[in-house]
Amino acid sequence: MLNNFKSWLINQFLPAYAKDTVFRENQQLKAEIDRLNAGIRERDAYIDGLERGIRAQRRIIINTGGKQQ
Repeated sequence: MLNNFKSWLINQFLPAYAKDTVFRENQQLKAEIDRLNAGIRERDAYIDGLERGIRAQRRIIINTGGKQQ
């Protein structure tokens, strides 16, 4: 609904050069958002891999002989 209103408003009242500018900037911003989201997904996958690797490591138990003082 809001998107339709925005499109109507832009098409109705903005001059042609302003429409082109708005649409071009929107495309650039969408591309930037996609690039940043891809980086976030890559970072999250890296973090998940590190967490899985840490959980999969064997626990090291150090035996000190069991003497009580």
